[in-house]
Amino acid sequence: MKTTVIAVATAAALTTLAGVQGAAAAPTGPVGAVVTCGTPGAPGPLLTRACVEVTGNQVRFYGVTTAGDPSWQPQYVSFTVSGTVAGNAPLAPLNPTVLVQAGANQVGSVFSSAPCGATVTSTISVNQPGWPASTAGVSTVVAC
Repeated sequence: MKTTVIAVATAAALTTLAGVQGAAAAPTGPVGAVVTCGTPGAPGPLLTRACVEVTGNQVRFYGVTTAGDPSWQPQYVSFTVSGTVAGNAPLAPLNPTVLVQAGANQVGSVFSSAPCGATVTSTISVNQPGWPASTAGVSTVVAC
């Protein structure tokens, strides 16, 4: 009789443990930040890409720029970074001047929240006097 009670209790405990482990492993959506970057804008002294980072329903719009010439000398460059959430008014753009060095450089951060399923769009433009215009963009869906 004692053996039967212990076996039933052990089976119940294992079933509960398996249920808890299964619940912990079940995905509920993206975990952590999901970054989407677009293709580079028009060729010029810099290669620019617009990016969107989504964490839950929080969105960060920014750009990444890389010197296109290996002999690039660090210098300050002006940009415009903007973002939109479909169905809403565009967010106020950011106009940073960034010291662009060799390698990849992040440019600006515009933050917003967006409902799950919304399409968000990020753009970055180079606004350096005397340089060719270059704008890059990317769109993605907020999957939370």
